Amino acid sequence: MKIPITTTENPLIEFRFDKKGNIYLKATSGWWGGKNSGFISSDGSEGNVAPPEELKAYIKAYNQKKVKELEKEIKIKQNRLEKIKSKSALFLKQLSKAKEKTI
Repeated sequence: MKIPITTTENPLIEFRFDKKGNIYLKATSGWWGGKNSGFISSDGSEGNVAPPEELKAYIKAYNQKKVKELEKEIKIKQNRLEKIKSKSALFLKQLSKAKEKTI
């Protein structure tokens, strides 16, 4: 991957991941708020902007942040799944007891 050349007009490097996970780099002047920040574009791509000398650290921090977000989402969904399973099991147990009483 070729690192873009920065200039005084475009002193930063934007890294952007498309929906398939491919990374694209370009020189830019836009700033997105630091190492632990980022953006989501209307086309579904996501990324951040970094000084050229810190590009690797910014990409690493961005990926770590995304992993933590996904782990949190997974944990939330696992908790929801367990609640649904336990409620379903309880309901089925109560239903079979009700059937026994009516028979």
